[in-house]
Amino acid sequence: TDTAAANTLDDYEEGTWTPSVGGTATYTSQSGWYTKIGRSITVTFDMTINVLGTGSTSAISGLPFSPASGINGYGATGYFSGLAVNVIALTCYVENTTGTILFNSLAASGATATNNTAILGSSARVQGSITYTV
Repeated sequence: TDTAAANTLDDYEEGTWTPSVGGTATYTSQSGWYTKIGRSITVTFDMTINVLGTGSTSAISGLPFSPASGINGYGATGYFSGLAVNVIALTCYVENTTGTILFNSLAASGATATNNTAILGSSARVQGSITYTV
């Protein structure tokens, strides 16, 4: 049996994607990058909303690949400012059922984060990175 063939890297890709909250939102900046190795995708995003309009207050869409069914992907935010609510900690994840990036937040010192927080609004900026499976 040739075990080396099974471990040969034959699926590698790098590219860009555009994070979006949809609706009538306008942006000061929108950028995203990804690296795909086999079934593992790491996405990075940096988005500043100018005017939210009818855009989502809680979800970022536009991922370059749909996540595998039943498997969420988790990540971290590197920076956030101008959010619609005050938070002291913010994490992000890819929800496998919607294929969007959602956020968990901690509003004050405590032990439990709030899921799917409506953090996005006009002037909100968020940067993050997530790894998920396709």
